[in-house]
Amino acid sequence: MAEWPKSVKFAMEKPDNFKVIVIGGGPVGLTAAQILSKANIDFVVLERRESVHPDEGAGIAVGPTTYRLLDQLDLLSAFEEIATPINTKNVMTRDGQLYNSYEFHMREYHGRPIAFVHRHDLLKTLYTNLPAAAQERIKTSKRVTSVSTTAQGVTVTCDDGSIETGSIVIGADGVHSKTRSLMATLAGHTAPVFPAAFQGLFGNVPREKLPAETAPSDDWEAHSPGLSSQFFVGKERAWFIIYRPLPKPTTERVDYTQEDVKQFAEDIKDLHLTPKFKFGEVFPHVNKAGLTLLQEGLVKNRCYGRIVLVGDAASKITPNLGLGYNSGVLDLIVLINHLRNAILAKGSEVENAEIAEEDIAKVFKAYEADRKDLTEKVTASAEGVVRNHTWLNFFRMAFDRYLTPVMNLESWYGKSIIGPHLGKQPALEWVEEKNLAEGKIPWAHKPSQVPLGEVAVKA
Repeated sequence: MAEWPKSVKFAMEKPDNFKVIVIGGGPVGLTAAQILSKANIDFVVLERRESVHPDEGAGIAVGPTTYRLLDQLDLLSAFEEIATPINTKNVMTRDGQLYNSYEFHMREYHGRPIAFVHRHDLLKTLYTNLPAAAQERIKTSKRVTSVSTTAQGVTVTCDDGSIETGSIVIGADGVHSKTRSLMATLAGHTAPVFPAAFQGLFGNVPREKLPAETAPSDDWEAHSPGLSSQFFVGKERAWFIIYRPLPKPTTERVDYTQEDVKQFAEDIKDLHLTPKFKFGEVFPHVNKAGLTLLQEGLVKNRCYGRIVLVGDAASKITPNLGLGYNSGVLDLIVLINHLRNAILAKGSEVENAEIAEEDIAKVFKAYEADRKDLTEKVTASAEGVVRNHTWLNFFRMAFDRYLTPVMNLESWYGKSIIGPHLGKQPALEWVEEKNLAEGKIPWAHKPSQVPLGEVAVKA
């Protein structure tokens, strides 16, 4: 367990009465806790589940920008112990005919790879490496029922009757965000609901249950009419997600049963996960599988008053590109950079001063503006990818099956389109990056390596 730091490189202490209430204790919520703890900003995290790190079947992709943040949070070594870099992508038809294969160039161009990690392991790492005092601020079994705001602060009420008061609310509670719904009600609007046009079957399987030749660090994908898959092989387990279009898009919430899971698995048992074996051979060994709708979309407004949305609560990206968690991380970096600057600016003028509502509005609007363009592009790109991979029409099939491998478009897209965007992504402005790694595309934003002066942190 980490110890609460004795001192941190800050220009000044934080105002004692500024407090952030984070709703949602998933990967993005716990990452927020890590950053806020590092920034010496008081916080509490409210998580509806009983456990901070439930053992679920999903895997999470982590890209170079998130690697940089983990380095700044002193979590890089712990993360590398649980993660598997993904080096090669192999694409085949449903019956196992390989038609495209190439290496990822993330490390070459950005100094860090794309890696895959078990969701449970990531949550556990984020939580257990918090200082003891910060761990006490992660509260489970807290289902939020209401949020009220004034010019001075916010009050959050949970279904057990408990109440938290603070300065702002960060909604990191996922695609079915209660925060988003409550924020819309306060603004006098109908809460946006993201539509779903696909469903996804996900889970993981122990690596020892796979054929011996199944090597770690490979991404295997099958593309076919009306069905596609991704199969990531890690050190101890492999993760899969199978994509299937719905008969028609829906905005209804569907809670699938285990019978639905079994029927989906039966429907696709002949789908090849690699050229050597089919899904039906793997499914009996699955640790845990789930079936979910794959919503797509983004909110028009990420903030209202003292409430702001991050991660899937603000923009839901289909998983094909592996950008969901990474997009939420980028939200936090941008938001908390702006927030910390505002706190320090106010603290320099009035000792222990609260940030005025108009100052918070400026922070939120700056965050919203900074994230708008890239989020829109990423969301649209992910929507196109899942439709190309499931060959929804002849032109998408021809593009994916023939033009992409012949023209080497995947590698070109990664280097020429994704690469420059990644290179412009920020890090925390005020924390040293001890293991800065760069590739052919240098990082445009680098934290200052000049100490700002050490200030005692209050326990």
